[in-house]
Amino acid sequence: MKYILMLLLTLSITNAKSQNYKFYDTENYHNKLRLNIKNGEVIQVQDDGYKVTLQEPIEANSTQERFKLIKTENMWNFILLDEFDGRLWQVQFTVDEDAFAGSIPINASRLSNTQSRKFKVEPLISMFQFYLINDENGDMWKFQWSTKGDEYRWIEKLE
Repeated sequence: MKYILMLLLTLSITNAKSQNYKFYDTENYHNKLRLNIKNGEVIQVQDDGYKVTLQEPIEANSTQERFKLIKTENMWNFILLDEFDGRLWQVQFTVDEDAFAGSIPINASRLSNTQSRKFKVEPLISMFQFYLINDENGDMWKFQWSTKGDEYRWIEKLE
């Protein structure tokens, strides 16, 4: 009996460590976003089986969980964060085939080069603005995403 319990425990730990995907609920109950937490790929999945890639893989060789989706107040938009280096993308899904679905960089520059999680995102009062925070050294950036165009999408370091 001891051996069976040890085998089950080992299998559950191995399975937990090998997880690559996390599903995120959207406010549109027919859709979920599937994030590959190791490489950053985001796929919109509908309950009728329709799937569309919103973000191609970013870090093809990563073996660690480094990506996270952050919900915004706009039901069609999420923020994709690389928790290791602070890169950010706006990820937008849609059910209208004529509307934009995909991702747009907010910050394409690596703010750090580490192999551990150190960045997090916190909302501001505006639904379009957030803080990007480096938990190791306290550095902060203010950024904005937008549905109006690239000139409304920016990031700036706070001194």
